[in-house]
Amino acid sequence: MGHDCIHPHEHVHGAADFVAAVERACRERGLRLTPIRARVLGLIAEHGKPIKAYDLLDRLRADKSGAERSEGDDGAGAAAPPTVYRALDFLLANGFIHKLESVNAFVACHHPSAAQHSVPFLICDGCHSAVELEDQRIVALLDEKARALGFMPQAQTLEVHGLCARCAQAG
Repeated sequence: MGHDCIHPHEHVHGAADFVAAVERACRERGLRLTPIRARVLGLIAEHGKPIKAYDLLDRLRADKSGAERSEGDDGAGAAAPPTVYRALDFLLANGFIHKLESVNAFVACHHPSAAQHSVPFLICDGCHSAVELEDQRIVALLDEKARALGFMPQAQTLEVHGLCARCAQAG
């Protein structure tokens, strides 16, 4: 899946396996993974690092063979910005992808079958990869500190920028 900073063993690797895991999760949750949603998801997974919405749009437009298309998802309208943003909204709302606010880009969630969760990210400024830092203690500590100040957190996005081990060694 591209060039990651780390490779945790429990992650879903490979775009096809990732899309298949999301398809299973959708069936289990009674959600509909339309062809355009699956194509957007597959492109995010194939990219292997954060990708911006307009880069996704360009790839969709260039994707002539693409995934299987159904009526209503084919043609120029399938690659229109509102269609891509609706697909991204669905994938975000159901926890299949994450949005990295600091770089305004999207990454595949390493645990597509898990419930919606907050995950800190390590974002490499060298190779532009992003890794989910799977440490619930960090999420819990942020929540605890916020509540101690009387703040009622509703969502967390923690993004740490720096250099991954590979880029740090290369520099």
